[in-house]
Amino acid sequence: MNYKTIFTATVAAVMIAGCARKDENAKVGSPIGVTTATVVNQSVVERLNFSGTVEAGQTIPLSFEMTGTVQSVLVEAGDAVSKGQLLATIDKTDARNMYEMTLAKQKQAQDAYDRLKSVYEKGSLPEVKWIEMQTNLEQANSSLKIAENNLKKCELKSPVSGIVGTRNVEPGMSALSLTGAPIEIVDLKTVNIKISIPEKEIGKLKKGTLATFTVGALNGKEFDGKVTTISPVADRLSRTYEAKIQVDNRSGELKPGMVCDVRIDLPDNTARLLLPYTCVSKDNENQQYVYLIDKSAKRAVKKVVTTGRFYDKNLEILSGLNEGDLVVKNGKDKLTNNCLISF
Repeated sequence: MNYKTIFTATVAAVMIAGCARKDENAKVGSPIGVTTATVVNQSVVERLNFSGTVEAGQTIPLSFEMTGTVQSVLVEAGDAVSKGQLLATIDKTDARNMYEMTLAKQKQAQDAYDRLKSVYEKGSLPEVKWIEMQTNLEQANSSLKIAENNLKKCELKSPVSGIVGTRNVEPGMSALSLTGAPIEIVDLKTVNIKISIPEKEIGKLKKGTLATFTVGALNGKEFDGKVTTISPVADRLSRTYEAKIQVDNRSGELKPGMVCDVRIDLPDNTARLLLPYTCVSKDNENQQYVYLIDKSAKRAVKKVVTTGRFYDKNLEILSGLNEGDLVVKNGKDKLTNNCLISF
C-alpha cells in the first residue's frame, strides 16, 4: 500500500467521523421553549349567536272611524299618553248637524208618545196607532244613538296607555287620503328582540329558553330575556324561522329599531374531548395536527387529529388524542417532528 492511498483513507475517516458528530449534535440541538395545554373530557355549553332587532312589545295602529278633514292633532311622536286621552279630531260640522237633527226628531217622537199614552190607556186610541207611536219612538232613539256615536267617532282617542310611536297625519289632511294608520301607540314596558333561526338550529330552541344580548347603541350594555314565540313556518326566501325574545324594559333604554347581538347558551350533558383551538394547525396536505408532548423524552411529536365543533375557545377532538394528553399550545411554529422542547 502506498502513502497516497493511506493518506486518502485517513482523510475520509476523519471526515465521516466529523459528519457523524455534526449530525448527532444537530439531532440533539437546543430545546425549544413552549407552553402546553391538556386534553380534557367534559360536558360543554353550545353557544348560538344571532343578530336581532328591538321591537315594541305591542303596537296598536289607530285610524279615524269617520270620513272628513283632520281638524287638530294633539300629540307628537314620543309623547306618553294615557288610556282615553284625545289624540286628534276631524271636522265635526256634518256629524253635529246630523246629531241635532236626530235629537229633534227623537224629542218629537217622545212628545207624541207621552201625549198619546194617556189616550191609549183610556181606550180612546186604536192599538194599531199606539204600536205605531212606540215604533216611531224606538226608531228615533236608535237614530239618536247612531248620530251621537258618529259624533264621538270624530275624536281619535288612545285605547291604552303607552307612547306615540309614529304620527302620520297633519291638520287639513283628508281622513280618506290616509293610506296607513295616522297614529300608532306602542307599549315599551316590555320589548321583543326579533331573531332569525336557521333551519339546522330551530330544533334546539323552545319557549322559555334564556337568552342574553348586547346593544351597540348603548355601549354594549347587556340584557337578559327569554324566548316567548317561535314561528312554525319558515320564511320562503331566507328559509329561516322567526323567534322573539321578550325583555323587561321599564327603564325605557331599549328602543324599537336598535340592533343587538344575541347569544343563547344550550347546556350539553354529553362529555367531549376538548382542546384550545390554538393548539391545532394544518400542514401542506391540509391535515389537522398537533404536537403531542413525549414527557419522558421531552420531545414534540407531530400527531394528526380529527376535530369537530367549536365550543367558545375550545375545539372538539374526535380522534387522535386521549384525555390527559399534553400538547403544545404556544411556540409550535418553531417546532419540527420529534424535536427537543422545554416546558
